[in-house]
Amino acid sequence: MSESPARKPAVIRKRFPMGWLVLGLLGLAVVVFAVIRKNAPVVLSVTTPMVFKAGERNPLVSASGYLVARHRATLSAKVPGRLDWLGVEEGSRVQKGQIIAKLEATDLEANRDQTAVNLEQAQADLLRGEALCKEGILDRSSLEHLRTNKASLAAQLRYLDATLENMVLRAPFTGTVTQKLSEVGETVSPGTAGGANAINAVAVLADFDSLEVEVEVSENGITKLRKGMPVEVRVDALEADPGAKSLSGELREIYPTSNRQKAVVIVRVAFKEKNPYLFPDMGAKVTFLGEPYLKDVLVLGREQVVRQKGQSFVWVLERELAALKPITIVAENPIGYEVTGLEKGSTLLVLLSDTKLEPGAKVKVKNR
Repeated sequence: MSESPARKPAVIRKRFPMGWLVLGLLGLAVVVFAVIRKNAPVVLSVTTPMVFKAGERNPLVSASGYLVARHRATLSAKVPGRLDWLGVEEGSRVQKGQIIAKLEATDLEANRDQTAVNLEQAQADLLRGEALCKEGILDRSSLEHLRTNKASLAAQLRYLDATLENMVLRAPFTGTVTQKLSEVGETVSPGTAGGANAINAVAVLADFDSLEVEVEVSENGITKLRKGMPVEVRVDALEADPGAKSLSGELREIYPTSNRQKAVVIVRVAFKEKNPYLFPDMGAKVTFLGEPYLKDVLVLGREQVVRQKGQSFVWVLERELAALKPITIVAENPIGYEVTGLEKGSTLLVLLSDTKLEPGAKVKVKNR
């Protein structure tokens, strides 16, 4: 009995199921995709080595800190009293000796006037007494009493004048008022604590011409520093300006104390050039500069150096392919490593932390 033609397609489907065909096509697609991906170029950014020209100074130590005024004072009254007049606001520029504030002194002024009148009367009584004493009418004991009374009133008048002067607050130096701590009508008194938080103080005065940078330098780097050495200062607030440049300065003082918890030493840096936008408490970064380089020097960032089997390398781009270039580290500074074995115009690859790269891999430069 022969097989009918209607059953032949069913046999073919049984021997060659469609599922195996689809699975085979998917496997082939995965292999093709893997081959394409393996041969696809890696997209990376590129850069060039930093070059210090001959004559430029060698950066030795870098540190961060804040701007502080060397001359700064919290102004308080010498005597307690109520503030009657205040002649400054935040930002007011004052000269040395200028009156900043006055306390109420109506009763003291009246007392001073009364004492002055009494002194004039005592002076007149003394003159008459001396004349009567010469004529023998007045005894010497009474004359001495008149002299004592006159001297006592003169001393009392000087005391009242000094007290009235203490009711006036004057600027101890030329500067700018950075904080106003009291208002007219408030009671103020001699400050019992220094700083801007002094109780019942009147104002805070700072000399902006004495602005400098206070930084903490690690004990390990303090041996590289010396007073008067050149310094490069970059103020954070000025970095937003496209035309911003670093400011020059010099190391003014190394404080002869160390912080045992932080293992740091306080260093003060003075500016050689002024900027009208510098204010106290601004953040700044300081680089202490050593002797000038005698020849051009290439510097790489620490993250650019690859170490393998005791040898140092850097990733470079050569003919659109990634290559590991051997280099020699000759010195280290705050920016990175000073190296040899690399050309100034070399194209360096910028790798991210998760970038996997093999020598000879194709590279496509990002944004080129």
